[in-house]
Amino acid sequence: MTRAFQPLIPATPTFTDSGLAYSDQYEDVYHAASGAMEQAQYVFLQGNGLPERWQGRDQFTIVETGFGLGNNFLTTWHAWKTDSQRSRRLHFVSFEAHPFSAVHLIQMLQNTPAELRDLADQLIAQWPLLLPGIHRLEFEQSAVTLTLFFGDIAQATKRMDCKADAFYLDGFAPRVNPAMWSKEVFGQLVRMAAVNATAATWCSAAQVRKNLQDSGFVVERHPGFAGKRHMTRAWLRPHLGHDYAPRPSKPVLIIGGGIAGAATAYALAQRGVASVVFDPVFSRGLGAAHQGHAAVALTPLITSDDAPRARLSRAGLWRAKQRWHAFIGSSLHFCGSLVVQSTEEEAKTAQKTVEGLGFASDWVQYKDKHSASRLAQTELRQGALFFLNGAYACPELLLQQLLDHPLITTVAQSVVAIHAAENQWQLVTDDKITWDTTQVVVANAGAAPTIIPELAPLAPRLFDMDILGGQSEVIDKQVLTDSVQGIVAGNGYVINVMNTHYAVGSTYSLTDRDVSLPAHQDIMNKLAELVPVADSLAQPQSMWVGQRAAVKDHLPMVCQAKPGLWINVGYGSYGFSWAALAADVISTNLCAEPAVVERDLLQSIYLR
Repeated sequence: MTRAFQPLIPATPTFTDSGLAYSDQYEDVYHAASGAMEQAQYVFLQGNGLPERWQGRDQFTIVETGFGLGNNFLTTWHAWKTDSQRSRRLHFVSFEAHPFSAVHLIQMLQNTPAELRDLADQLIAQWPLLLPGIHRLEFEQSAVTLTLFFGDIAQATKRMDCKADAFYLDGFAPRVNPAMWSKEVFGQLVRMAAVNATAATWCSAAQVRKNLQDSGFVVERHPGFAGKRHMTRAWLRPHLGHDYAPRPSKPVLIIGGGIAGAATAYALAQRGVASVVFDPVFSRGLGAAHQGHAAVALTPLITSDDAPRARLSRAGLWRAKQRWHAFIGSSLHFCGSLVVQSTEEEAKTAQKTVEGLGFASDWVQYKDKHSASRLAQTELRQGALFFLNGAYACPELLLQQLLDHPLITTVAQSVVAIHAAENQWQLVTDDKITWDTTQVVVANAGAAPTIIPELAPLAPRLFDMDILGGQSEVIDKQVLTDSVQGIVAGNGYVINVMNTHYAVGSTYSLTDRDVSLPAHQDIMNKLAELVPVADSLAQPQSMWVGQRAAVKDHLPMVCQAKPGLWINVGYGSYGFSWAALAADVISTNLCAEPAVVERDLLQSIYLR
């Protein structure tokens, strides 16, 4: 599946003379004059048999074809929240080609009905930056999720995956936005449909009804809303649709207590799924996989074509910010990252890339040498990319926090073998104890091939990883000439940790497994190329060495290798940047939730 990059074009706030929200681009209003909430209740909720159809369900999923101002979502959320028989979880997926910025959304929702005001404020508080792709928002202690897909709907529906019980077919009229109502889009909706799915729309145009019928729906006209003669209701044909897979009935067994395993266990626990994590390092504590590791940067990257690594780093940082929100200020700190370019030519290329991508300025900006130096509060050699949401994690503490959950059990043993049994898997630990389960996650980085050698014919990427040693260290603030702020990265990096000391690094070696003074000197040389160093001979406060499992294409492997057997390895240098997203790839699948990663991007992190 190929994908040509499409810059996101935001909507601009406009109102008619009578005060209705209006789109200049499509020359149409966002909702009927009789009221957005009233229209949502009549057309979309009643049209899909709600709230009755979600009552008593474990979860219910709705897909909407045009988010607009969010009134349909807010009305649905309110109906779910006030229903004593509501489903345990409500998932709402919505596509939007031209989203509003948070500032403009505030303006457009200023006249929200009183009963929706609090919900609208919660939506605005979590509103994402205007970046293409999938954005997951969570409300009501994660019982309500909103999955926004920003981008052209013809492409977006091909790249989204979920199991939808109901469809809200909304958007500007077919005469001004025909792509929204095409047979191709409806065909993708049918691909995403659950068994017995329904659809409803205010539109009753003959071509729309025909496209729905040709795609797999049984279609009927019903009396319309607020003076409209007709609206359309539809039911998926009986032979179509997908059943929800059951949630894991036994604890998920996770091999590896590093960031991949810990993040996966935490993501499952947030969904009420128990897990057991195996790693001998637990004998020294929950965070022992990174014991003594002071700080690691979560700095995104960009490419002119928005390549998979760039998309993963962008989505991964946002997933970490939301999924690990409880740890911000303790083990996770957002301080901004400057990625300094090596040459003047690279600086020019970086500037052109930022301009070509058209990303929101509160995501990435190009800063010339003077502006970048002012942000870093030290003299830099070239211009830099500035990521306002760049962050760093304190690895040992973050692992402790992720694993310290009542639904997570840790076992200080190695897994020496995995066997397929009838409809389940068996793990054998080095103390000869056997564990049975239906779901296993292999998250032990470079050691993964040793316990699943039978996957070699199916997974060439898994058996072609390099194990790279890397040294990082802590230095006194006095070692640098100036008090460097935030994160400054290039060939090396420096992280201002809590304004008390610096974490610096790092080395890359196929042989280094222990801390060494030559590696320290390598780090100091990289540091001197990045920022002014006052004392190049200074000794570090502490040194730490870890290993990275890296694949030749620099992408991770996160997928189901066999039914019930998941692989989550190959992070390279982006472990903490990708971990929350990779964990949700697995946990959303196991819990039958809407996807958090696009289908074409998932293909890039398969085993082959």
